[in-house]
Amino acid sequence: MKHNRKPLILEKWDFMILLGESGGGKGTLVKNIKHYWLDNLYSASMGDIFRAKAKDDPKIKELTEQGILVDDSVTCQIFREFALSHTPGLVDGFPRNRQQTIDLIRFIKENNWRVLLVDLKCSMEKIIERLLARKRSDDNLNIVYKRHTDHNNLHPVVMEEIKTRPDLFDVITLDGNLNSEVVFSNFLLDVLRLVDMLYFYDMTDVDTTFAVSDDETSINPAINRWICGFLRSIQKKLVENE
Repeated sequence: MKHNRKPLILEKWDFMILLGESGGGKGTLVKNIKHYWLDNLYSASMGDIFRAKAKDDPKIKELTEQGILVDDSVTCQIFREFALSHTPGLVDGFPRNRQQTIDLIRFIKENNWRVLLVDLKCSMEKIIERLLARKRSDDNLNIVYKRHTDHNNLHPVVMEEIKTRPDLFDVITLDGNLNSEVVFSNFLLDVLRLVDMLYFYDMTDVDTTFAVSDDETSINPAINRWICGFLRSIQKKLVENE
């Protein structure tokens, strides 16, 4: 059963999910998606949701301060509530283990959805560099190493489950060690590869400009603006033709 929602992303995706370690670049990728492409996209980080809930829930507060994962049943319920009320939308940081992945698959099947999943991979050295720079209370090295160990143990199993369901997911894998603008360019190129080719045959009147600003030192921001202008044009036509 379909819930009331805004038009699907490129008439294909009900939802987007970002996976990767804290400090791997997920938050920056979300900012670029909203800045360049989907400015009205609903988005949330599971970590931010938990930190907000920790203000009123001592148990969650204790877990987040120690870098311990919140109980699966609670995590899955929080995701379901957000996803059902924010479609199309984006969540960063879910699922984190096999049980959560199975619940996600069940949820997607129940709602007849298709999901774009982005897997950001990043080296431990780059993650530590970024986390030390942002100076957040739960980013001390002991917690960082524990999260890294948990991710290395749990994430491969998550991706194994995801990749068995090409009927439910499109998967994009990105190198999070690169400059954020380059990461976003790579993301957009992969999105283009997943777009239905039928939409490209009638795009001769696309109004998108390629221009490099005076204060820019690389070509990637211009590439990103140009591709996103193209994607917005496709979305506009899809909405107009509904």
